[in-house]
Amino acid sequence: MELRNRLWRGIQTVTVLSGLDPAVGAEPLRAALRRLHAADPTARVVCRLTGRPPYWTPVPGAEVDAWLERLVVDDPDVAGRPGEELVESLLRRPAGDLPFSVTVAGGRQAWRIDHVLADGSYALRHVVGALTRAAASGEVPIELLPTADAVRRPLLHSAWGMAREPKLATWRTALQRAAGGSSGGGRAVPATGTRTETALVIRSGAPGTVASLREWGEAHAPGVSTAVLVMTAARRALERHGVVPPETDTVVMFDCRRYLPRAATVEGNFVAALRLTDPSCRDPYRTAEQMASDVSLGLPLVSLLAATAGEALSPVRAALARSGARPAARGPVVLSHLGSLGHMRRLPWVSGGTPSLLAAAAPSDPTGITVITTEWGKALNASMTYGTGRAERYDVAAAATDLVTEPWALVAEATGR
Repeated sequence: MELRNRLWRGIQTVTVLSGLDPAVGAEPLRAALRRLHAADPTARVVCRLTGRPPYWTPVPGAEVDAWLERLVVDDPDVAGRPGEELVESLLRRPAGDLPFSVTVAGGRQAWRIDHVLADGSYALRHVVGALTRAAASGEVPIELLPTADAVRRPLLHSAWGMAREPKLATWRTALQRAAGGSSGGGRAVPATGTRTETALVIRSGAPGTVASLREWGEAHAPGVSTAVLVMTAARRALERHGVVPPETDTVVMFDCRRYLPRAATVEGNFVAALRLTDPSCRDPYRTAEQMASDVSLGLPLVSLLAATAGEALSPVRAALARSGARPAARGPVVLSHLGSLGHMRRLPWVSGGTPSLLAAAAPSDPTGITVITTEWGKALNASMTYGTGRAERYDVAAAATDLVTEPWALVAEATGR
C-alpha cells in the first residue's frame, strides 16, 4: 500500500442511509460484490488489508463467500437503533482487515469505510453509490474495477509536475509555515494513562436552512462560497460554546485530484490537509483568500508530501511517543463540507418516502474535533466527532445545534456584520 494511503489507516467514515428499497438487502449486495470479484479479484473493494505495512491481498475464490459474509452483514437490530447511536458504535469498532463493511436491515444501510479505500464524497459516489446501484440492477459495479486511466503513484506524478515548473513562492511559503509553527499542529499524543473513546453528535436543520444561508451570503458576503460560509459557521459555533479556544487552527480537507489531468483517476485516498491559521480560519473572506492562494501555489501537495515523509518515519515517531518526548497537545478543528450529494439521489429510494443520510468521520486526532457537513433535503446537517477527553458532550451538542439552525447568525457573529 502506498505511503499516502497508510496515513489514513484506521480512520473511518460511517454513512447511514435510511429509506432505501428493502429489496436491496444483504444478499443483493453480496451478489454485486461476487460479480465484481469474478470480473477482477484485484479490485480493492473485495481485497483484504493484511501485513505490516499493509498490502491489498486478493481473496481466493474458495474463500469469497465467507469473506462477503464479513463485508455485508444482515442485522435486524440496525433498523430500530437511533442514527447517532448507530454511527457512534460503528466509529468505535476497529476496521481490522476489512476495507469496508455494510450492515443492512429493512431499507437501512450502515456503511463503514476505511479511508485507505476511499475518502469523503469520493467514497459515497464510488463505493456506496456504485455498489447499491449494482445490487439493485444486477450489474457489475464497473466503477470499482481497476482502470487504465488510474494514475500509479499520483503524489509523485503531481509533485513532479509542480517541480518542472518550480514556484519559488510555493516553497518559501511552505518553509515559513513550517518554521513559524502553529497551535494544534500534527498528530497529538494523548497523555499517558488516559483512555479516549470516539464520541459523536449529529444534528439536522430544518428544510430551507441552506437556501437562507445562501441568501444571507449574497447580501452580506458576496463572492464567498456556501462551503466557506458553512465552515466559518462551524468554527464559530465551536468557539461560542468553548469547545475550542480561538487560537486553535482549522484544517480543511482538500482533494488533490485537481492537480492531475482531467481524465486521470486515483484509487484510494488522495486528500491533503490545508491548514488555516488564526485569523484566516475565523473570517470567511480570509479563509476563501488563503484557500485560493494555497491551492494555486500547490501547498496541499506539499502538505501531503510532508505527511507521507512522516509516515515513512513512523517507527521513529512511535518510539518518540512511547518515550514521552512529545507532550500531549490539542489538535485542530478538521472541516469537510460534502455539499448537496446530488449523486446519492440516484439510489433506489422508496417512492414517496423520506430518505435520510447521516455521515460522520472518526477524528484523525483524538485531541481534535472533526466536523462533517452536508446539504440533504434542503437542510444543513452536521456531525461532530471528538475524543471523550477533548470536550463535554453538551457543549458539542449546543454547537452543532446552533450550526444547523442559524448558520448565518454564526457567520455574522464571526465577522461582526
